[in-house]
Amino acid sequence: MSETALARMRPERRAALIDAAAREFASRTFEEASLNRIISSCGMSKSSFYHVVDSKDDLFALLVADLAAAARRFWSPPAPESFADGFWDRARSVWDDIARTWPDSPELTLLWHIVYANSDSPAVRALAERVEAWVRAVLIAGRESEAIDVECPLELQTLAVFSLLRTFDERALTLTGSDSADVDPEEISTHLFRLLARLLSA
Repeated sequence: MSETALARMRPERRAALIDAAAREFASRTFEEASLNRIISSCGMSKSSFYHVVDSKDDLFALLVADLAAAARRFWSPPAPESFADGFWDRARSVWDDIARTWPDSPELTLLWHIVYANSDSPAVRALAERVEAWVRAVLIAGRESEAIDVECPLELQTLAVFSLLRTFDERALTLTGSDSADVDPEEISTHLFRLLARLLSA
């Protein structure tokens, strides 16, 4: 990817490219996604596109990075050390904040659709590793404050939390309009937090 050419792109042209790529990758797997559809949809010529982006992989990495940055403007993970005092009260507050924020962030919803459709992508794996590292650091703070069971190995706790969060996200993303009418997101969120607390508490 040409960083210089990318930096020179007009903001509206870059936004159009990211929007077209997001719609394509959110509705199809990486292999099924078409660069021709993306290029046509955003109104670029092929020569202009390849002057900025070298490949489908580079475009996908750019998209994930841009959506992650946009999502962070809605919600940024608090520092793990902020959980040191009153771990479970702090965890519940952060959990509720996430549950309120996600529905208001189209970028975050798009990002999760793309992530779960393309979990083997290097860009997605790198993002998942950053999320998992944050979860692990929060768990360490909970273990050090004796709020979390230290008898259970940290790596197993990290895997369990990350897997449960992923399952919850995937369930939320697959709900159809008619399904969601019978589901109270706030109630589901409460139950999930209760499951996490039971799983981890000292």
